[in-house]
Amino acid sequence: MEVLMNKDYEILGQRVIDDKYLIAELINEEVMKDAADKDRVHNDAFIEQVIAARAGFIELLGDSLKNSCDEKKVYEAIDSWGLATGRYFLEANMMLDAALAESSLYRKHLAKLIKTEGKLQGIPMETIFEAMEFFHTLLDHAMYSYSSAYINAYQERLTTARGEFFEFSAPVVPIADKVAILPLVGDLEIDRAQFILEKTLTAANKLRISTLVIDLSGVVKVDSMVAEQIIKIVQALNMVGVKAILTGIRSEIAITLSQLGVDTRSLVTGGSLKQTLEKLDFTKL
Repeated sequence: MEVLMNKDYEILGQRVIDDKYLIAELINEEVMKDAADKDRVHNDAFIEQVIAARAGFIELLGDSLKNSCDEKKVYEAIDSWGLATGRYFLEANMMLDAALAESSLYRKHLAKLIKTEGKLQGIPMETIFEAMEFFHTLLDHAMYSYSSAYINAYQERLTTARGEFFEFSAPVVPIADKVAILPLVGDLEIDRAQFILEKTLTAANKLRISTLVIDLSGVVKVDSMVAEQIIKIVQALNMVGVKAILTGIRSEIAITLSQLGVDTRSLVTGGSLKQTLEKLDFTKL
């Protein structure tokens, strides 16, 4: 009985493979029909590429049905497809929800094909239903693999972008012998503040600076956490022999520092960045 079932699966799987382009075109027609005018693609070469990709996935499902006796091999192939496709679609800036929405079209057309071919070949209805259930399980796993790969790649992209943002958002710019400027812009959350602290200490040692002007005029959000991070940066610089001068301190920053119990008289502050630079005697630094 199991041998017959495997043979029936091979028949159904082969039919899926034979009709892969027909099904892919039917799916493409429905996708295009439901798409808004602005989202419709009129590039013939791109449409052919998309249809070929859908046909390749359908062929994978057909092969999986034919090789259902070796589930380990089948699921490894599905996972490999999901990893490659999820990352590719992210690189192509395709939305995850759009791809997942197409799964219902695969279910509809392939289930119809399996049912029709099964009746045509005289395959027992029970076997047809089992083949369809196996197919739905494969499709569920494929969507899971695809989604996981897409999300993981997206998170990796975010991590990389965050690192690049941190790198460019803390420029220690030398302006004279042993003098540099650190302009801070935007929010100063804990992770970024820690990065700025580490980078500033490294730059101070590398550039052999003795004075660092920290300009706060571009800091958007000012709260107790931001103030604490600023103080930590100043204290760390003092410990390695670097004089930190704070400029661009708005009234709300000063108030927040006072509320934290920080003696602002212990901090070296200036007015605006321009005023501070004018007061600095670079010949004595």
